Amino acid sequence: MKKKKRSSKNLKIATRITLSSILGIVIPVIVAIVFSYVALHSITSYLNFNTVTTNSYSMLNQIQWSQTMSSISNELISSDAQEVKFSKVNEYLTPLEELGINIYIECNGEDFYSTTDKNAVLSEAESIIKTDETKNTNYFGENGMVIVNHAEREGEKYVILVSSKDYTVSDISSRNTPQSYSSLVFGKTGALFLIIIILFILSTAAVSFATSLTIVSPIKKLANGANEIAKGNLDYKIDYNSTNEIGQTVNAFNEMSERLSESIEDRDRIDKSRKEMIAGVAHDLRTPLTSVKGYVEGLRDGIANTPEKQERYLNTIYDSTLSMEKLLDELLTISRLELGNIELDREEINVYSFIEDCKNEIAPVLEKEGFEFEVINNCNDSDTVMLDTNRFSRVIQNIVSNSVKYARKDAVGKIKIEAQSYEKSVIISLTDNGMGVEGEELSRIFDTFYRADKSRTNVKEGSGLGLSVCKQIVELHGGHIWATRNEEYGITILISLKKAGFEDE
Repeated sequence: MKKKKRSSKNLKIATRITLSSILGIVIPVIVAIVFSYVALHSITSYLNFNTVTTNSYSMLNQIQWSQTMSSISNELISSDAQEVKFSKVNEYLTPLEELGINIYIECNGEDFYSTTDKNAVLSEAESIIKTDETKNTNYFGENGMVIVNHAEREGEKYVILVSSKDYTVSDISSRNTPQSYSSLVFGKTGALFLIIIILFILSTAAVSFATSLTIVSPIKKLANGANEIAKGNLDYKIDYNSTNEIGQTVNAFNEMSERLSESIEDRDRIDKSRKEMIAGVAHDLRTPLTSVKGYVEGLRDGIANTPEKQERYLNTIYDSTLSMEKLLDELLTISRLELGNIELDREEINVYSFIEDCKNEIAPVLEKEGFEFEVINNCNDSDTVMLDTNRFSRVIQNIVSNSVKYARKDAVGKIKIEAQSYEKSVIISLTDNGMGVEGEELSRIFDTFYRADKSRTNVKEGSGLGLSVCKQIVELHGGHIWATRNEEYGITILISLKKAGFEDE
């Protein structure tokens, strides 16, 4: 058996996170140990970065000022109360005041903190360098120092203005000699520090890149898929093949999208069927009701003024009432079938005998209607099925009645019933030479209230419930019913039933 090739793409998320976590911990720890070793032996005396300790220019002084201004800004935009902010900011600014540095902080145009008034600080800053308090400024020169910073949070706008004329800058020639640069760049400490930084950057970048490719990328695909579904594009499929958790999630997501699409289609189909059913009930009840109303008014107003007319009116009212009763009975039956409120009284029935009984019941009716009737019964005494004979007889009667209603006017009606036995099932077919149904409509004739007659102008031709009742009863028996066109233009309806003993297969 060929072994499945392992791929890094199939690594489980837990494994990836574990590896990333280990690398994310080990690498910084190694870097920190090396850096700490160098720092302890070379720059121990220069580690005080949080407070400005001198009024003269140096790299350390620049770092101190950057850290101090950042700490002040972070405190100003914190959620602390103004009194707490003032107290904490004062801790940062007191050492600066001791160095003779002027500081002014403004909040929304009003004084927040000041060593002297705003104009004095601005005037001193202007004497050092042209200052625009709306723009951030960081100036360190031989004539002094000016810093302008801004901080903003939820409607609070702070302006921080720092100036000092006592700031000194050492001779640039001594600070920027080739020897100083050479010592910094090519010395052991500088080289080691540079190597540590490069290794740290490369290792961090490599881990981040690998994590991005293996985790972030498929997650982005999943997010894009969710956005497409949210936009209504239910046919969108996420292209990601893997056996890990993300791959399983993607597969589940694609299946969910497919099920959702099917669910919406089913809902639309059910909604359309419901609307058609309501329209059908309204139409098919309105016609006989209108007839009843008209003839009752005729009786009430004395139009039927002879016994013959009155009898004819009453017979018409009675027929219309029977039509409504039949429609309501079919509605009740289909509702009970769909809700599963009907229990079958099934018993083992010989198919040959059942077909012969149906023949004896149907033949007189079809003879009266002028139909040619043929029965081909190819079953024998050993062919039995589990049937509720009363309800299944209704199936045969409904199909025959439907064929009579939709007979052609230009031809003698023909109906043929044939029963054929197979190894595990029996198929009963009922064929007519009636008006027929177009190919694309065949799949719908078993829908509730569907009729080929779209105008529904003749209610006597059927409510559209008969075949739907047949479908429900056949399926309740565990069978299957479908329709095909035949050579004589009519349709053939076929019913397949499992033989007794094979129902569970």
